[in-house]
Amino acid sequence: MCIRKENRTFWATFGLLLLFWLLITWRLHWQHLLVGVICSWAVAMINRDLLLQPAERPLLLLTTARKWVQYFCQLLAAIFKANWDVARIVLKPKLEISPSFVRYRTRVGKPFNRLILGNSITLTPGTLTVEIAEDTYVVHAITRAAAEDCAEWEMMNRLAEIEEVERGA
Repeated sequence: MCIRKENRTFWATFGLLLLFWLLITWRLHWQHLLVGVICSWAVAMINRDLLLQPAERPLLLLTTARKWVQYFCQLLAAIFKANWDVARIVLKPKLEISPSFVRYRTRVGKPFNRLILGNSITLTPGTLTVEIAEDTYVVHAITRAAAEDCAEWEMMNRLAEIEEVERGA
């Protein structure tokens, strides 16, 4: 029996979800197994269009893996810096906030990397990705300066570098 490529991703997801279910319930009673199978199947079925295809997954080459580690280390540093900035703003007697929206285009091409960039912006305190439409982002920030900084954020350049490495691999 041959399983088509797109079905392999579904069954792999189903299997991982079922394994996760078994680990959190820690029961092998038939009722728990039945609920686990139904829930795992339903979640995998509903999300099958959202699953990454093999061509969209980051290549696990040494250089790509190193770039991803650098990206997440830099993201952690950006999160800590933003925490400090937001704490400074909040603790001042006179709040110096100027909530703003900014719309900008990115040169990040892959949908997965666009998602990572949007989530990275949202994870950074004081900013929130409101909308992503193709290569255009709408970001809300606590200050106008923070909103404008998102348009030239170094994390966007890092993701573009990762894409270049993946294309060359």
